[in-house]
Amino acid sequence: MAKESKAYSKFQRTISRSITLISAYETLLREKRRNTRIKRAPKDLIRASVVLSVAALDSYVTGVFAEKLVPYIKKYQPDDLLLDILKDSGLNTKEALNLLRMKRPYRRIRTLVTKYYDTYTTHRFKVIDSLFLAYRLKNISDRAQDKSGRKRLKRSVEILVERRHKIAHDGDYNSHNNLISVDSKQTKKRIDDLKLFVKCLDEIICNRI
Repeated sequence: MAKESKAYSKFQRTISRSITLISAYETLLREKRRNTRIKRAPKDLIRASVVLSVAALDSYVTGVFAEKLVPYIKKYQPDDLLLDILKDSGLNTKEALNLLRMKRPYRRIRTLVTKYYDTYTTHRFKVIDSLFLAYRLKNISDRAQDKSGRKRLKRSVEILVERRHKIAHDGDYNSHNNLISVDSKQTKKRIDDLKLFVKCLDEIICNRI
């Protein structure tokens, strides 16, 4: 089994922070039941955990792509798709010629790609699949789901991402301007599913490169 990526280690740390928010909510809820002086356990802690966990996915995808770029280029012949990505990242003819004078040209290539993807949204499966086609990994999200042994794993992650959008863009209100109910246990389950999905994703990528 290949060693896990640095991007995956960062993902795990961020997810731990997300789960801590849910634990904080559940602790407050228990205290509220025992102590009437505590008026409420704020469910926005759960909503914050959703936003943070999806941010972890986004950061992982762009991070692992940039991390594995140089090893991939050294191991395989880049195809047109990867060359287009490098071009979009700023690796034009002028920049390519500048690389010839650099002591660490590969570091410069990685820096360009990392900067390019800093504001790139990559928590949709179509985007993830499209990105890793550049590493000749076709339908990587389906492959990660198959590896997990969970037929509806992607749908669970998708629901988490959709909820993040609802929170981030609408404050988690419905069409009647009422807050949508959120459950700590169900949210924790979705985050656990996200953890499994990314774990499988990372194993596929690291075994490839």
